[in-house]
Amino acid sequence: MSDSDFGDFEFERKFFVPELPAVAAADPTPNLIVQAYLFAADGYAVRIRVQRRAPEDLSVGIDAVLAQPHDESIGTMTAKGPAVGGTRYEAERQLDPLVAAEIVRRADHVVAKVRYSVWLGEDGWVLDRFLDANAPLVLAEVERGGPVVDLTIPAFCVSEVSEDDRFRNEFLAFHPFGAWADAYRGELAAQGPRFLDSLGDNRFEC
Repeated sequence: MSDSDFGDFEFERKFFVPELPAVAAADPTPNLIVQAYLFAADGYAVRIRVQRRAPEDLSVGIDAVLAQPHDESIGTMTAKGPAVGGTRYEAERQLDPLVAAEIVRRADHVVAKVRYSVWLGEDGWVLDRFLDANAPLVLAEVERGGPVVDLTIPAFCVSEVSEDDRFRNEFLAFHPFGAWADAYRGELAAQGPRFLDSLGDNRFEC
């Protein structure tokens, strides 16, 4: 959620990444994020999220991880509106993490991912490695306190998906990436990469 003077709005841009880049290793303590979507339609969504430090072993399964209380867990409930030009309404409120975890465990539409945070140039970036049915999806996001303009885009970002609804977490909760990954890669190969040209000058790393 944005902490700027713009109130309950977030300003971010999102990019498809073919595989987790080596720079992710710069974050020694990535977070596990598991979120359930109680409602999602026409760009509007209500989300319950649990976030905690990612365990080294995820082979036990996400449900088993959530069942284990963790002192550093954070629970939130968020209402979102449709995104326009890299801007989206987002109102977030704190929840008891134990309550949030139990809601997520009982939900039908869940997204789980490991989030790595890195600083690149002028911006802080997050790299999300999706798990379970959304594997092997990797997305990179950059967020600012105002519109994300004149952005330096890292070389590992092969195409921008800021306005592609298929890459919103609420869509992925209902339509996991694993089921349409090959189709998207074919689409990308045929049409080439895309980047927003309405947010200032895009600068590309070599």
